[in-house]
Amino acid sequence: MWPVIVSRTRRPGFGATALAVVACGAACGDRPAHVRLVPLGGACARPVGGNLVKVTAYAASGERSKSIALDETLAIADFPADTEQIGVEVLIGGGATGAAGKSAPLAFDALAEGATIPVFMAPPDGFCEVGGLTAPRGQPLVARAGAGVLVVGGLGLTGQLSTAEYYDPATATFSEVAVPQILIDPQQGFVGAALATLPDGRVALIGGPHDAFVVFDPEKRAFATDPALIESRAFHAALAIGDREVIVAGGCSEVANGSCGGVPRHQVVGYPLDRISAPEPTALLPMTSRRVGARLFDLGIQPGGRHPYLLAGGSGDPGVADRFTLTRDELTTTLAGGHAQPVALDGGAVLTAFASDDSPTMSGAASVYAPDAPAAIPIAKAPDVRFVRLIALEDGRVAGFGGDLGGDLAGAVQIYDPTRDAWTARLPALSDQPGVLTAPSLARLDDGTVLVIGGAVSSRAWLYRPSLVGPASGSVTAVPAEEVSRGVLTAPDPSTVTRVASQPPAWLLTAPGGALTARALAGGPRMATGSVRAIVHVRAGGLALIAQQTAPGQAIVAELVAGQPPRLVQLAGGAARPVCSHPPALAAFDPAIPVTLRLSISDHDVRLSLDDREILACDLIATDRGAWGVAALGAGAQIVVDSVTVAR
Repeated sequence: MWPVIVSRTRRPGFGATALAVVACGAACGDRPAHVRLVPLGGACARPVGGNLVKVTAYAASGERSKSIALDETLAIADFPADTEQIGVEVLIGGGATGAAGKSAPLAFDALAEGATIPVFMAPPDGFCEVGGLTAPRGQPLVARAGAGVLVVGGLGLTGQLSTAEYYDPATATFSEVAVPQILIDPQQGFVGAALATLPDGRVALIGGPHDAFVVFDPEKRAFATDPALIESRAFHAALAIGDREVIVAGGCSEVANGSCGGVPRHQVVGYPLDRISAPEPTALLPMTSRRVGARLFDLGIQPGGRHPYLLAGGSGDPGVADRFTLTRDELTTTLAGGHAQPVALDGGAVLTAFASDDSPTMSGAASVYAPDAPAAIPIAKAPDVRFVRLIALEDGRVAGFGGDLGGDLAGAVQIYDPTRDAWTARLPALSDQPGVLTAPSLARLDDGTVLVIGGAVSSRAWLYRPSLVGPASGSVTAVPAEEVSRGVLTAPDPSTVTRVASQPPAWLLTAPGGALTARALAGGPRMATGSVRAIVHVRAGGLALIAQQTAPGQAIVAELVAGQPPRLVQLAGGAARPVCSHPPALAAFDPAIPVTLRLSISDHDVRLSLDDREILACDLIATDRGAWGVAALGAGAQIVVDSVTVAR
C-alpha cells in the first residue's frame, strides 16, 4: 500500500506494499531491526490524489518526521529508540491530509526483526468501515478489553442477544466470544448488565438478568472465571477502582420487560475480585432516589486528600448526580443541574448533555460538574436532538455520535471544544459515511480512533479518525482566544473562564478562592518530563504552571506571586509539599505587559524561567505522566491567557 523504504526488496507503487522502518537501538551500534508498518483500512488508506507519505515518530525526546514520495525508497534509520508511537499521513494536492493514522503505543527499541506495526488509516474527521460484527446487533454493551473491545449483548434481529464478540484492532475484525451457558437468556439477553474495564485490560461483567459477576480475559479471548452469584442489580453503573476491586452504584433489583424493575438499589457496593461473595458496602444514595443507566467517574485525589467519585447521567431522577467517597454508609452529596449523557473532561470534570432518549422533550442543554462544585455549571447548548452518545477524544475535545440534525447535517458528528465553549457539527468525509445513528455504542482505542457500532440493528462497524494529537504528541500549542487552534485548553471549572470579545479577544482565568481551582490544562501530551510555556497578562494576584497532573491533588506546581520568592510545590495525596524556593521576591506584574513563563522538568531536575531568565532550579525526580497547564493563583487572582505550549 505504501512503498518499502528500507534496503529490502521493494515492490514499488502506491497500494502494493507495506511501509518498512528501521528501529535503531539505544546505542545504534547493534544491527537495527527492520519492522513494517502495515496499513489497515483498505481504500481509506488510498485517498484519491495522494502524492506524499509523512511518517512521524512520537518519542519521549520529541517528534521526528520523514516525508517520501509514493514511489520513493528511503531508509528511516534515525527514528529515536524511545519512540512511543508512529503516525502516518497521506498527503494530497495542496498539502492537505487525505488519510491519517497512528500505531498503538509501542516500545520501538524492543521490536524484533520482522515485527509488524498495524496502522489504521482513515480520512481526518471521517469514518472508515471495518470488518463486520459476527452478528447484527444494536446498542450493545461495549468496553475496552486489552488492546481491543469487548462487545456484549444488544438487540438482535429477533430479540435480545446473549452473545458476545471481540474487536481486534490489529486486524480490524471481530471474532465470536463464547458465553458461559449460565449467562444465556434467550428472552432478556444482557439487558441491564454493566461492564467495567480493569487496569490490566480484563473486563468485569456484572448483573443484569443473571445476578452474576464474571471476568473476561482479552489474552484468552474468553470469560476466564466461573460466574459468581451476587445480589441482584440491573441498569447500574460499574467502575474498577484499582486492579482488585469493582464498585457498582444505582440501578434496581431486577429486569422487568426490558426495563428497570423491582426496588431501587441505594447502597454503593465494592466487589473485591478475590472475595466476590463478600461484597463491601460503601456510600449510600438518598433513600428516595432512583438512578437508572448512570455512569461512574473517578474524580481523583483532591487537594486535602479526599478521593471522590461521581455517579452521573442516565434516567430515573432527571438532572441530578451524586458525589461520594468510599466510606461505609456515608450519604452521597446530590448535585443538581445535570443531563442524561455524561463524559469525562481533562482535569477531573464531567460534562453532561442532552435529555434522556425517552424524554418527551428534546434538549441539547449541557453542563459541567467541576470536581468540587456544589452543582453543575451550565455551558454552551448543543443542538436539540435525541440518541446522541458522547466520548472524550485524546486532544481534549468531546465527540457526539448519533441523533439526526436533519437536512444537510444528517449524520454529522458533534464536537465540543472546551476552549471555546462551543459545539460544532462536522460532516464526515464522503467515504464510508454511516448515516444517521441511533444511540450507537462507542469505544476509544489506543490509537485515538473511536469504534462506532450498534447505531441500528446491523453488523456494520466503523472507526472514526479524529486529530492525531494525543498523549505521545511532541508538542501542542493552545491559543484560546483564536477561533481555530490545534491545541485545546480545558478549565475543569468552566465558571473560572471569561471569554472577552475585545480587540484582540481575551481568555480570562479568575480564581474564586485560594486553592488552585482556576486551572487550564492542555489536551493531548501526557508527560513526566518536558516543558510548559505560557504567555499571560497578570491582572491580579499570582499565577502557577502545572505539570504531571494526574488528579487535582496530584501534580507539580510552580507558584509565582508578587512580593514572594518563586516556589515549587509537589501535590501528592492531596497534601502540598514545598520542594524548593529561591529569592529574591518577585516584582509586581504589569497588567499591560505580557510575561512569558516556562517550567521544564528533566528526569532529575526542574527549572523555572520568567521572560527567558531562570529564576528557580532544583533537584526533582520525574514521576507521573500527566497533564500540563496554567492556573490563576490566590483568591481573586486573574490572568489573561494568550497561549500555552506543552512540549517534550
